[in-house]
Amino acid sequence: MSITHKNNLNAQAIMSKTLLSAYEGWTIHRLAEFFIKHGISGAPVIASDHELVGVVTVSDIFKFSSMNEDNRREALRNYYRESCEIDLDEASLRDWSNRAEYNCTVHQIMQHEIITVRPEASVAEVAAVMVKNNIHRVVVTEKKIALGVITSMDILRNLQPDGHELRLVV
Repeated sequence: MSITHKNNLNAQAIMSKTLLSAYEGWTIHRLAEFFIKHGISGAPVIASDHELVGVVTVSDIFKFSSMNEDNRREALRNYYRESCEIDLDEASLRDWSNRAEYNCTVHQIMQHEIITVRPEASVAEVAAVMVKNNIHRVVVTEKKIALGVITSMDILRNLQPDGHELRLVV
């Protein structure tokens, strides 16, 4: 079904079908490289079984990077307790904290709540969900399967009149 009138477009019509996802086990350093390589600022997070488990953004990396030393050490301590079932001594934690972006994972910084919309949701509904939740991207899902992603830029592109270039006047 092809919808041509912009006011009738739905989520499926404006979503990006190229769904770049991050794995929850990646290091924060690898995540940052992934964002830079693809020129994106956020991505859905999937587990090793490809289940959608969260969303991570550049803001999450910045929040982690700007943590004070004690909070960063606590994040590392929690990670090793959960994943390896070991408790690190203070000297190891201090040393590892200096290289936290290589030792901490996406799972530790991602948002576990996933805000989604249905493929048939109107663009106005999508925008309302984004504003209500103060987010810049939303995952389009059907039967718990991610089909695509819509960013705030996708919404803005939809608002641009056909055939008109937007020009900045200073």
